[in-house]
Amino acid sequence: MGARSGGTPDAAAASRRPVIATTSTDPHDLPFSVELRHPDDGDVVAAVAGELDAATNPALQQALLRALREAREVLTVDLEGVTFFGSAGVTALVWLSQHPEAHGKHVRVIATSRVVTGPLELTGLLARLDVQGMPPAGPSTT
Repeated sequence: MGARSGGTPDAAAASRRPVIATTSTDPHDLPFSVELRHPDDGDVVAAVAGELDAATNPALQQALLRALREAREVLTVDLEGVTFFGSAGVTALVWLSQHPEAHGKHVRVIATSRVVTGPLELTGLLARLDVQGMPPAGPSTT
């Protein structure tokens, strides 16, 4: 009797477990988008919108690497449209800034929302990255 058939309780439980896909062949399945813009100066702006979570990290890194490869000198990662900035967003920015293809190029981040600047501040990345567009500080408690 050693092997279990597909109709056992263990098999049924396994079939109910959620599957987390870390990559997708259809960009419409992702909870974020990256639009590349090419200003006249040869630099690239990667406008990111949506939710950046752990499941989307590989796709986000690939989109940002594509943008980095297209940038001549400066890649601006515009995070104005980001509605959730989890560890995937933080990881992607660190990975991008340390990527060998970033050597000799400048990576700039536009962060206008506390959704993005909060995690960057907590991880110390505000001091390590060129972050622009910071939202005003909250009301003073003094």
